[in-house]
Amino acid sequence: MAQGDLVSLAQLKAHLGVQSSGDDILLASMISQISRAICTYLNRPFVWPRDVLDMFDGNGRPKIQLRHWPVVSISSVSIDGHLVPQATSEFGGGWTVEAGDDEPPGAMQMLMLRGGSFSRGWQNVSIAYRAGYQISNETCVAPGAASSFVIAAQPYGGYACDCGVTYANGQSLTNVVASPAQGQYVLDGAGGYLFSVADGGQNLLLNYGYVPMDLASCALEWAADRYRYRERIAMTSKSLGGQETTAFRIAAMPEYVMMTLRSFARIIAN
Repeated sequence: MAQGDLVSLAQLKAHLGVQSSGDDILLASMISQISRAICTYLNRPFVWPRDVLDMFDGNGRPKIQLRHWPVVSISSVSIDGHLVPQATSEFGGGWTVEAGDDEPPGAMQMLMLRGGSFSRGWQNVSIAYRAGYQISNETCVAPGAASSFVIAAQPYGGYACDCGVTYANGQSLTNVVASPAQGQYVLDGAGGYLFSVADGGQNLLLNYGYVPMDLASCALEWAADRYRYRERIAMTSKSLGGQETTAFRIAAMPEYVMMTLRSFARIIAN
């Protein structure tokens, strides 16, 4: 799957019942186009996990709404060039982030200051963080047999990208193309992880980005609709031997897709 795509070429071809490869280039470009159109409609530049640096105007209040979600982690918070520490308790000063929803679509989250406020100013608040749909620290045990893949659980949607694997103690493993040695792993691109036999029995933590099922379904339906539209461009109806007439509805986006996407949209931003 290309970076940012909401479905794979194989998924779309299976949905359409297409077995030949003659339209692969067309279908792949259509997936990317539809995926970008969905993100534009949602007012969200990305849904895959990504590191971002957002600048805000200080509002004089103790809360600022982050532009991207779900929030995976906060790297740093700075006001007027001064780093603000993370609050270590519910009574201590510093920043804390509003808890996110485990299940998609999730909701926009607030970053809050305890014992202070975001001083008024122009672009004087800097927040570095990671956001996007990500499964973090999913536990698994490396198999002891060669060529045995561990398949990610993918509870809320299909695997999209690798975000790293660690041992239970936090030490990172290295992603390689093939033949993993101890401390390495190979990906099959669809949520399968291959580890070295030398790591057999080790407790591991998987981190990966995913595409929520509803977004993937919308991308499939919209792309399929546009693909079939080629056979009836600008056609509103078709008569079959004068006995039966089929009417077509022409719309930029299917209505059922639009209704599903609304719950994922960004409505308010600083």
